[in-house]
Amino acid sequence: MGIVKKIFFLPSAVNLLVGLGLVIGAYLFQLIGYYDPCPLCILQRWAFGFIAVCGLVLLIPNLYPLINKIILFIASLLSLGGGMIAGRQIYLQHLPADQIPTCAPPMDFLMDTLPFMELIQTILLGDGNCAEYQWRFIFNFAEWALLFFVMLFVYNLYFIFTGFKR
Repeated sequence: MGIVKKIFFLPSAVNLLVGLGLVIGAYLFQLIGYYDPCPLCILQRWAFGFIAVCGLVLLIPNLYPLINKIILFIASLLSLGGGMIAGRQIYLQHLPADQIPTCAPPMDFLMDTLPFMELIQTILLGDGNCAEYQWRFIFNFAEWALLFFVMLFVYNLYFIFTGFKR
């Protein structure tokens, strides 16, 4: 069995590598390409980061099978939540120009002035910054993120129901 096939059947490695790779890739696009992330992009990065943490926890040897399934379930929930956020961003990007919400103040200002629940609501509603995209390779950032979230969701559910061996 090839090394790629062995890695593909290790949910710990897939969750860790995909999550970490996408967070690092997005950060490099921000630094090198000068693409500033909108609040929804930042939430998607957090979701990928927590999925990577789930993969890291799954690397711990001799965990009980129930704990493995719980961690995979948490990774599935994170994938589902991240996919919903990416879906919201894609929805905003495909709105007609006259229906796009106005741009919100910078994230630092929102964090300093709004209570936590209003901050989350404001971020999840999105703003005009979330509706624009500057980069496209077949898909834009949000569409690629949605694709990876769906893939990770299905992948983790598969291993929840079938189990996995180290």
